[in-house]
Amino acid sequence: MAERRKLTTNPLTSTEGVTLQVDDVYVPLGLVERKKPSKPQGDISPEQGSKQSKEREITKTFEHDAFLEQVLKQKNTPKSQGKRIAIIGEPGAGKTTLLQQIANWVSREIQQSIVIWVSLADLREKELKSYLFETWLTQVAEKTGKAEATTQLKDDFVALFNQNNVWLLLDGLDEMSASNPITEIARQFREAGFISQARIVLTCRVNLWDGSINALDDFDIYRSLDFSYPQQVERFVHKWFTANPEKGEQLCTVLKESGKERIQDLVKNPLRLTLLCLNWQSGDGKLPDTQAGLYQQFVDDFYKWKKEEIPTTPEQRQQLNIKLGELAKEAIDKEATRFRLRQDFVSQFLGDVDNENSLLTLALNRGWLNCIGIDTNRKPVYAFFHVSFQEYFAAKVIDDWHFFLNHVPKNPRKGTYRIFERQWKQTILLWLGREEENLTQQKQQLIEALVFFQDRCYNYKFLFTYGSFYDYQALFLAAAGIAEFKDYFRADEIVKLIINWEIYYCISVIKEEVRSLLQQTDRTKAIAALVQLLQSTNLHDSFRQKAANILGEIDPGNEIAIAALVQVLQSTTVDYDTYPRAAYNLGKIGIGNEIAIAALVQLLQSKNVHDYDHRHVAWTLGEIATGNEIAIAALVELLQSKNVENYILKEAACTLEIIDPGNEIAIAALVELLQSKNVANDILREAASRLEIIDPGNEIAIPTLVRLLASPHVDHHTRREAAESLGYIGKGNEIAIAALEQLLQSNNVDNDTRWRAADSLGKIDPGNKIAITALMQLLQSKNVKNYTRRQAAECLGEIDPANEIAIIALVQLLQSTTGNERTVAANILWKIGTGNEIAIAALVQLLQSKTVDDDTRKQAAESLGTIGTGNENAISALVELLQSTTVDDDTRRQAAESLGRIIQDNKHRFEVVKTLSGYQLVSGEYYDLAWKCAQNMPYPDFYQAWHQHNLATRAMRSLKKILFIRII
Repeated sequence: MAERRKLTTNPLTSTEGVTLQVDDVYVPLGLVERKKPSKPQGDISPEQGSKQSKEREITKTFEHDAFLEQVLKQKNTPKSQGKRIAIIGEPGAGKTTLLQQIANWVSREIQQSIVIWVSLADLREKELKSYLFETWLTQVAEKTGKAEATTQLKDDFVALFNQNNVWLLLDGLDEMSASNPITEIARQFREAGFISQARIVLTCRVNLWDGSINALDDFDIYRSLDFSYPQQVERFVHKWFTANPEKGEQLCTVLKESGKERIQDLVKNPLRLTLLCLNWQSGDGKLPDTQAGLYQQFVDDFYKWKKEEIPTTPEQRQQLNIKLGELAKEAIDKEATRFRLRQDFVSQFLGDVDNENSLLTLALNRGWLNCIGIDTNRKPVYAFFHVSFQEYFAAKVIDDWHFFLNHVPKNPRKGTYRIFERQWKQTILLWLGREEENLTQQKQQLIEALVFFQDRCYNYKFLFTYGSFYDYQALFLAAAGIAEFKDYFRADEIVKLIINWEIYYCISVIKEEVRSLLQQTDRTKAIAALVQLLQSTNLHDSFRQKAANILGEIDPGNEIAIAALVQVLQSTTVDYDTYPRAAYNLGKIGIGNEIAIAALVQLLQSKNVHDYDHRHVAWTLGEIATGNEIAIAALVELLQSKNVENYILKEAACTLEIIDPGNEIAIAALVELLQSKNVANDILREAASRLEIIDPGNEIAIPTLVRLLASPHVDHHTRREAAESLGYIGKGNEIAIAALEQLLQSNNVDNDTRWRAADSLGKIDPGNKIAITALMQLLQSKNVKNYTRRQAAECLGEIDPANEIAIIALVQLLQSTTGNERTVAANILWKIGTGNEIAIAALVQLLQSKTVDDDTRKQAAESLGTIGTGNENAISALVELLQSTTVDDDTRRQAAESLGRIIQDNKHRFEVVKTLSGYQLVSGEYYDLAWKCAQNMPYPDFYQAWHQHNLATRAMRSLKKILFIRII
């Protein structure tokens, strides 16, 4: 039993002094009951590589305990009534560990059960029946002091089977030494007589189970699920590092960093997570300097795992790695589904699956490739152990940097531009992280080519303000690349450049890219550059808070960043715009920091701080000071003050409740606000909402609003506010629902109050028929103001999205109104008309009309940018608007912004780029649109579109020259 409690990874981890029992790190995994092998549907994102093996043909999903109870104890399975269970999964998915837990649970929970564990690799040339009698039963006899099993013991053993008390737990069907283990074990089950009386639970790799006609068709099949991230992954990490919790917490923190999405997904597999923990432990709390170094360590460790069961020579490993790399490179480059690989395609590189000596057989046995389903021809579809390994193997076989970039400036069609193809980015980064000395110069040359790349797609008029498109993309890749190749001699210059862009640069789309890039580039250099900037005495407060925020994001808890933000908040010259931003950023990066909390408490108590700023200080304390006694005392003091504005009191009470849940003073303050006669309705609503959240079911918040709703002494405005407030806090509350229904059925309610009440009722009681009916009646009435009709249509579209009456009402408003009313109707359509052909046609008609004003046309263009995704008519109308010389510039810019949201293919992008270049629209929203096109178009296509008008001009000049010569 003790032997069975050991982890299968112990032979691998013992070299680092780590030998664990199952219970030391076990985190229960769920399972899915599957009906048949999946048919993969298209490709997946590399950041979600674990989903490539996710089952699609499933009947039910089980949590661990539910599986034990329902499947094993209650025998609730469709085929075998719990007698035949197969647990399948990819290598390292935790199948053996789960079977160990099942053995322990059955022994404990199922009365009179006899659990027999068999590692099927131990059978060798024996059959299961012979193994049970000659090996297993002999071991039992020896433990009772006898040399061998007696006839009586053997008879008693068979009797246990016939009494249905035996559980056979068969681990590793794929490790049996038989040409077809499934067919062989099925034969043994049939011919062994008494064995068929046992309840059997076996484990098997999905490769084998799905690889051929399955003779175990009477088994119920369950596939193990991956760990969830972050919950189960972090739970495993904390268990692994029980002896050193701080090191485990540090690993969890590193995993959460931006740019670690691939690793987050990678370690959802228990084996890969074990390898990560082992690397973290052996690396003294840090991972290898490069991603390539980490994956190389994973590869080396993976070959060590179960090396006795699946032995390989160094020559075999080298040959397999090369062929896997060639397969991976070709798949990423040319296959329609890069990560789901057809058998015919795989066989071109690794040989025939039916040849037991082929590299494909070795790759499957070793676990580098796994069968993830079948195609329409019922042939296997394979995938790498994880897509990250596919990208790594591809990087290992690329020896010339020109594979990624071969720039032919005047004729890009003849060049190579994989640097701009998203599927190659990770492979490029892994290639830059390779440690081979002979690649150092090549890596320098690639990054140098990226830094100085010129796409020749720019407008000289705006060159210094807006720059080019692919130049930026190339430089961004270089900035990410220096995190992997740290020896590039211009690395410091690149880091300082992108920091300056983030702090000072004005183009929004570039700032968005840079913000993400700062999480990917060389972290050490970025931190050093930001610290140097913050230590400058001549830095403006607005720039100081930006730099501090960046530093806090890439280095959480950085004391210099926190001190800089505190300095901004304490400044007497800070402007109204910078102050709330500094407070907000401190709330993000200063959690639990005593210096920040003390400074905020001091500001809260200061009489020199504006009331408006007090509000931001209180909010920030709520974000960073949970449980802090000093902060709690300061907020209590503020609440007990008699000279504080109501909105400050409300903010302070809410903050106090956040950092000290259940605080009686906070609740009392909100109650007092609700009972006060001099509280503005917006504060009343917010206070009631917060009170209901922190003290659910209290007897004041909702009843107070209901009384306002029903009172004959309140004006229409107050009743509307009360109805609206209930929509925020009354979800599922029977009293609130009844009050709103009663209000809607009353004849003494004006139409504005009626639509607000219906809106709130639809929010707190989704699908409420009375709310829907009231809104439809408003829309169909002839005596309703257009404003009310618009609001009713919007509400109806939100609470009953499929309701065509709302769309039709808004379209009628578009066709019958003018000016601002028509503009507002167009605005509402974008909220509720997504994909609706009637709505899109009406908006296109507005764009093309010669009688509408600019504001209406602009609003119609904005609405199409929300509801017209991929719609040919909408895209064509917006492109025409870009080309128009009769509409104002604001409308054309809105057309550009909308096009950026709805174009989906390169045909549309080509026309857009041609228009932008031809009409010299390259600033502001026009640049943003061109940038989005550049991010999704092959560089040669963009280049051709950008220079299309130049080609036409040159052709016209040539024609004129020919005609002139002929005339002469």
